[in-house]
Formats: sequence, structure tokens, C-alpha cells
Amino acid sequence: MVFIGESGSGKSTCINYFANYFTGSNFTETDKYSKMKIVIPNKVIPQVNFQVGDRTHSEANVYDNTRSQTQECITYSFTWGNKSIRVVDTPGFNDTNINNDDINIKKILTKMAELPFVNAIIVTMNGTTSRLSTGLKATLAQLRGSLPDCVFTNLFFILTKCTEDSQTFSETLLSDFKPPKERIFRMQNSLFCQQDQSRLSQPRVLQRMVDSWEDSIEVMKNIMNMICSLAPASVAAFEKMRIKRESMVSDREMLILKQKSLINIMKTLEIEMERLKNAQQAKSENAQFFEKKEIDVIEIETKSYYSTICAQHGDVSICHENCSISRSTTLNLDHFKKCAAADGNNCRHCKCGMNRHFHSYQIPVTKRKPVEQLIQGKHTAFLKASCEAQTIQNYINAMQPTIQQFKVEINTIRNQILTNMRELKQICTHFNFVEEMSSIVEKLRKEGNIANSLSAKQEFEATANAIAQLIAQLT
Repeated sequence: MVFIGESGSGKSTCINYFANYFTGSNFTETDKYSKMKIVIPNKVIPQVNFQVGDRTHSEANVYDNTRSQTQECITYSFTWGNKSIRVVDTPGFNDTNINNDDINIKKILTKMAELPFVNAIIVTMNGTTSRLSTGLKATLAQLRGSLPDCVFTNLFFILTKCTEDSQTFSETLLSDFKPPKERIFRMQNSLFCQQDQSRLSQPRVLQRMVDSWEDSIEVMKNIMNMICSLAPASVAAFEKMRIKRESMVSDREMLILKQKSLINIMKTLEIEMERLKNAQQAKSENAQFFEKKEIDVIEIETKSYYSTICAQHGDVSICHENCSISRSTTLNLDHFKKCAAADGNNCRHCKCGMNRHFHSYQIPVTKRKPVEQLIQGKHTAFLKASCEAQTIQNYINAMQPTIQQFKVEINTIRNQILTNMRELKQICTHFNFVEEMSSIVEKLRKEGNIANSLSAKQEFEATANAIAQLIAQLT
């Protein structure tokens, strides 16, 4: 028998009631509390006086009504007639510490999965609640989203702190659970809520308490008769829920990390692409590292006539072109004194002796010729830009497989989350996907908004949309 319920709904008090029912203990006018068994401390009897099982309670401060008293799942063992009874107490829902709810749900799922089977899940609700408060709504949603559909045939509700006449809790609030009328019980379990025991000296008060206890005995008897008539339910679904919930939590955090890593790589890729663009531009700007210019070039041309040439100089010097004296290819002073270039024994043109001259049909001719001249600075800049562009391109090429690998991993995790969501829906129809997964959708969109890369934005948005759409479909 597993007891679950909202913090302060009277769950632990119910377990104390059942402890006394199983052990045959009673509240009477003469004995009052003296013979009652207490397995979980309370305001009236703050010390355990009946040890059952191998562990004691895990109650916090019994005088603090603002938080869940039960901190861990504890099993209490009883013998009732020829039956062995195991009662499991669990932490409460809707604790004032909002971080505890998710932790407590994990504890309950883990504990349920450890049991061999479960005959009854008994949900305690405060029967004096008259309106659907935010806290109660959250409790019912969490409760409904934590129980697999397969255990509903073994689900019971006890409306505590009330009788049929004083009940103000609307049973329509339990419509998601679809409990048969005969599975909803009322129990005025107020014996352990009396802070002033001096009131027991008042006969009318004492009689009402005795009557209340006897009514509760009748309720517990009816509950146990019904439980004993049911087949036990499998707890395998609780383990599946626990595994899939934990997997979803782990996957959603991993998804964010992978998406952030992808964005960082894509930022680096953008920077490198800009560097490549600049390098290619520098390469283009310095590609013309030769400049064209014209220079004077002396070429030897063969003429149809011969000319007087001085042999004294390193460069060929024409002293008299198209000489009219008889051709002489040897140096001869007397012969070349007759040349028009002669001025006595010396040449009027080159001032050398005429004995240094000879005749030749080949003469030097100065011409303007275009040539390409290397511009060293531009050539150096071109080579540097070419090398840089190639290095950056190689780096970009090397990044592509990493980016693709991240995209594959992100897609795998995303599909795994979607698969777990669909399978959880099959196990638990009312699993609260909005509460469980809305945070990751918000984080993904936030990361997408701050991303500089359009492709990165699209990656984040695609993942966020896929999860948001499935949440909408499954909710």
C-alpha cells in the first residue's frame, strides 16, 4: 500500500491510523491515547512508540506545517491476520520549497520501481478544501502526471479531515483520475491533531473523538476489503517512467550544451570565412605584381651598306654611317684618314685615333622595347595572401566534418527526446510535458536570439519548434 498526497493533507496521520487498525489498537474513553501505536511522530505524540520495519520515520519538524514532513520513502511492515502488509510513506507534493517536488517525484518513482508489485495507491486529499487553488491545481497535475495509467485500477482516494456531511472538496477535481465512487473515502482523522489534550476531560468532546475513531475503523475496514479483492498491479511502468524522465532531463541539458558548442564552432567558421574573404581580396589586389615599361635596347642590325666603326670602345660606336671610301675590315690609319669622320689622325666623332676604326655592314641600333618589371612589395603581399588563403581554406574544410557531426548528434538527441515524450505519453496520459520541457524550449529560443549566424538561429529554432509542437500535440 503506497500513500501519496499533498504536503499537509494528512497522509502520515492516515498511516498511523492504519498502523493501529492492523495491530488492533483502539482509542477508547478509558485508554484514550495510552495504547495507540505511533509509527510516525505527530503533535500529540511526538515520539515513535511502535517500531516496524528496518527503518524509522523520516519526518522533519512535526510542528512546521509549511513543508513536507516526510523526506524519504519509508516502508512500514505489519502483520494483519494471515497477511503481510507493507505500507510505503512518501514525500508530499506541493512543498513550499518548489525544488523539492521534482526531487520527491523521482524518489517516489524509484521506490515504486523497487517494489515487487502494488495492491493499492492511496491518495490523500484535504476534504475541507473548498476551491481550486493554484497549489491544489499544481498538486493534482503533478499527481496525475506521475502515475502511469496502468495503476488506476488500484487507485484509492481518502478525503481527510472530513465526513460525508462536512466534505467541501469537489470530487469533480478528480475527473482526470476517473475514480469510481466506491473508491473515494472520507476519514475524519483528527485524533493526532489535538494540541490541547485537556479537552479530553470534556465528555462530549471525548465521545466525538471515540465516535470519529470508530467511523475511521469502518472506513479502513471497507478500504482493506476492497484492496484485498483486487489483483496486484505491476510496477514496471514506474521504472520505465523514471528512466524516461531522467533520460529526458539528461538529454535536454546535453542538447543545450551541444547547441551551444555548435554555435561556437559556427561563430569561428564565420570569422574564418571573413578572414578568407580578406585574404582573397588581398591576393586579388596584389595579383598584378609586374609592371610594363619601355627601355632603350641596342640591337645589331645588318645594313646594305657599310659604316665606319670605332673598335676602341666597349660598346660599338658608329663614327660614320654609310661610309663612301672603299671597304676595309682591318684597322688602317692611312685608309681611314680619308673617311668623312677623320680630323687628321683622330676621329672627329669619338676622338680616337683613326687607326682604331674599321668597316662593317652590322651596326648597333637603339630601340624602345616594352618589358615587365617585378614589383617586389606587391609580389611579397601576393605570396603572403595566397598562403594565408590556403591555410584558412584548409582550416574551414577541416571544420566541416565537425559541424556535421554536431548536427547529427543534436538531431539524435532531439529525436531521442521526442521518442521519450511519445513513449511517456503512452505510459502516462497526463504526463506534464509543458512543465517538464517548456524550459528547454525557452532556453533554445533564447540561445537562438543571441546567435549571430543565421544558420545557427535556424538550428536552434528548428529544435525548439519540434519539441514545442510535440508538447502541444501530446498535452
